[in-house]
Amino acid sequence: MRRRLVPITVVVAVLATALVVQAQLSRDFTTEFLNNAAGRALVQTYGALKSGYLSDIDDDAVIRGAIQGMLEALEDPYTYYREPRTASIDAQDRTGSFEGIGVALTTVNRATGRGVEVLNVYRDGPAWEAGVQRGDIFLDVDGVDVRDYTTTDIVDLVRGPRGTSVRISFQRPGETDAVVLDIVRDTIELIEVSTTMIDGDVGYLSLRTFGNQRVHEQVVEGLTRLRLDGATSLVLDLRDNGGGLLTQGILVADEFLERGDIVFQRARGVTQRLAAADPGGTIDIPMVVLVNRQSASASEIVAGALQENGRALVIGEKTFGKGVAQSVISLADGGQLAYMSFEWLTPDRRSINAEGIIPDIEVRDTRVPQTVFVDGRGGFEGQSVEIVLDGEVVGTGVVEEDGTFTIVTAGPRPPMSEVQGQALIDVGSDAILQRALEALRGGEAAAAQR
Repeated sequence: MRRRLVPITVVVAVLATALVVQAQLSRDFTTEFLNNAAGRALVQTYGALKSGYLSDIDDDAVIRGAIQGMLEALEDPYTYYREPRTASIDAQDRTGSFEGIGVALTTVNRATGRGVEVLNVYRDGPAWEAGVQRGDIFLDVDGVDVRDYTTTDIVDLVRGPRGTSVRISFQRPGETDAVVLDIVRDTIELIEVSTTMIDGDVGYLSLRTFGNQRVHEQVVEGLTRLRLDGATSLVLDLRDNGGGLLTQGILVADEFLERGDIVFQRARGVTQRLAAADPGGTIDIPMVVLVNRQSASASEIVAGALQENGRALVIGEKTFGKGVAQSVISLADGGQLAYMSFEWLTPDRRSINAEGIIPDIEVRDTRVPQTVFVDGRGGFEGQSVEIVLDGEVVGTGVVEEDGTFTIVTAGPRPPMSEVQGQALIDVGSDAILQRALEALRGGEAAAAQR
């Protein structure tokens, strides 16, 4: 039996909780807070609003606003507060399943983040059985007008106990009247891994996120399927994978490494080395790893570990460059605090924060047209504004009354399989995948292994 690494995310969470409890026992933060003039000013402000403001105040909203302001003062995008409902959704997702209707969602208006469209409907799930279709736009959920809601708002409404019903009205392209459907909720498994075979002998495995505790298990299952189907080489696609649980990234990297370091974790004054298990990886066939600008965090850990250990060629675009990680603690109101607590280094002890992983072979991602967002000011009301890229008009907008304009250019939605776990690929329109197959067929990937 292989010796497995201790899950680092769990370790960080447990240590963080223990340290917080210990700190609370050994330090009186209340006294420390009130000994600070700004701390006393905050309490005075709250007291003045409670006693003298013209209308009653919403205590939760005001206090949570103060928390948000405290964290925003750090000017750190990786330290934030999640309100209770968002924290609850995230906690469900991390388990690998939830109770809902079985759809993937996306934003209709990418400029405002408002309006919600069905991006995909999973075969044989509750929404599929009820007749929901890709492209349906949410209008109403159980009598609540949701046309201006965000995806998080919709998730909060449509999830609920298994066996309960939710009535949803959709605007369907090509139809005048709203489509009204009653959907009975069920348990939905989050399948983050999808696979297929290319030309009969190349296994393709796409990993959407490291965001739940079953990712490594699903990767192992996917690799087993591919080997049984005759895969003699492998494409590991981490494009658009924004990361997730660090422990899952480490375990996935360990599947491919017989030996060597995976990552170094550096906190205040302490650096911890995390290496591959001994005996090592179970998958020894030639492989390539695909990345793009949206590959981040745990994706970069996996790509960096396989690249610097000479296990795989990395092909695609320079990655996002998130080389720090957070500890997460639950707060008294049911919310969560995520705060930056350590950075990670590649096996060569290289920090990639804001730098990213540089592919061995750089290729631009051509799968979908480039998305451009412009939020500008200038001109007179009613005038049109164009975005021109390489001599081609790719987007237009109209100047509003106040002189502002917003232009968003967005390509068509990429194809998605209705069957969870089944990958859809189009080699002809995918320059990175084309180059990866060349590297496998021509022996570059095998030659890079050491």
